[in-house]
Amino acid sequence: MAKCRVFAVCCRLVLLAVLALAAKAAEDGEAGFLERAIPSESGFDGAVAIVERVVDAEDPGFGYVTAEIPYLDIYGNPRKGQGRLFVRKADVESGKPVPAFCHVHYEKGVDGGKKISARGWAVATPHYGDPAKGEYPLELCTADSNNLSRALIQWVRRLPFIDGARLHLDGGSAGGYMSLAMSAEFFPVSATTADAPVCNWAYNVNYLDANKKASGFPPPAGQAPDLKKSPLPVLFAITGLADQSTGVFGADLSAEAYYLISPIACLDRITSPVLIQCATGDMLVPHEQMTASLERPIDRALFPESYVRDFDTLTLCEKARKRFDELVPKDQLAFHLIPLPEGMHEYTLANFLKEEKEPPSPPEIDRPWDPQKQWNIAVFDEGPPKPFSAHTRYKWGSSSNAFIEAHRTPAPAPSILNAAKLDRLMQRYAGELKDEPLLASTGKPANRLNVAAIEKLDVVSGLLAYADLGEAHTSRLTELYAGSTLKPLGAELNLDQLREERASLRKELGLP
Repeated sequence: MAKCRVFAVCCRLVLLAVLALAAKAAEDGEAGFLERAIPSESGFDGAVAIVERVVDAEDPGFGYVTAEIPYLDIYGNPRKGQGRLFVRKADVESGKPVPAFCHVHYEKGVDGGKKISARGWAVATPHYGDPAKGEYPLELCTADSNNLSRALIQWVRRLPFIDGARLHLDGGSAGGYMSLAMSAEFFPVSATTADAPVCNWAYNVNYLDANKKASGFPPPAGQAPDLKKSPLPVLFAITGLADQSTGVFGADLSAEAYYLISPIACLDRITSPVLIQCATGDMLVPHEQMTASLERPIDRALFPESYVRDFDTLTLCEKARKRFDELVPKDQLAFHLIPLPEGMHEYTLANFLKEEKEPPSPPEIDRPWDPQKQWNIAVFDEGPPKPFSAHTRYKWGSSSNAFIEAHRTPAPAPSILNAAKLDRLMQRYAGELKDEPLLASTGKPANRLNVAAIEKLDVVSGLLAYADLGEAHTSRLTELYAGSTLKPLGAELNLDQLREERASLRKELGLP
């Protein structure tokens, strides 16, 4: 009898254990690993709330969260946006830091996030709601989208499983601009990719404004926009960005504000390895702002007589009248011209109007880059643009995957910290940024700061992540701080005190 009772108890214990494991498996199959790794924050201004957790039904090792992200807008007022973070369970539960890949401004879809996370990244992106309902809209990239991008990156870097020393910033078009802009603000940034980025807004905004007549923007009063009637339909479609910009920074396109919102104004603070892609056939971000060495004269017979793109003519702000290749060290810059492969398909107006399917993609090629150079620019050499070209005249198949992968695990070099970068970090820590563009409505500088405790924590955590990379990094940090004119961390930099402050700030914010 006693043996039967013992056997029954053992069976019951085994059953309970099996049920517990099954419950744990069910929890993980839904959103358990996401709940453990990425909880909601609470109890402080700027706390991020998780509003959705989704595990892939076909691949339960992959999932994502959607988060509501508070931030301060360009006027210093509280706003809310949304972001998503894609992760793999094996990565977040490995006990090893996971590098962060932040795709900024435009949204990275679930499929794209899944592909990149499969290569060992935690992938962050903004997330936008239904435009018809006005929920979490895509804001102007040089205005509130800039501030939301900062808050998104700061949130991701607060997560305990994220590798604080390895942050990749990525984007295309206005997002390419944003990846460069964020690279000038954050630290450490291990690498940056920017496709068709606006590097000079003083030129690009005036390019859009000066070609309103040529594109037929805006349409006559009472008429709906009709891209078929525009001689420059792609340009017509984005010309509203110029009006949005002047609504924020003023109608004087010679104003310094348009220089200050440009990456060319802060290139000395972009210290990561950078791979930029541009094309000679780009109608939206003309390559003339990058260099004068790639003359590809347009066929004037195809364009309206009033169409202009000359860099010197359109760059009204004197400070901005410098092309990109004039502003970076020549020994750290490489242009890589990619000739047009055989069999490439040219975009047509019908493609743009979605009356015909896009041409098939050619085989994918890796964009070339030189590991000995900080600045690499891969140029699609496709001749001049056509009036209906977008960022490229032809359908290309290419990627920056080799460049991205090469910078995923190696430690960033000590040289990613310089005096200009450290000075900006100290400005952020002190809550007093210099050289911000003036807002047209108030005449005051645009706000680019988040809540003070969040800014301080991000700066302190970044400096410690850098210092922990090795003795050469620590020495460079202490030497640069010793020579800095801005010392909000004390007369001398003490890493032990900095670690204590990080712990204190995380405790203040209720973070683990």
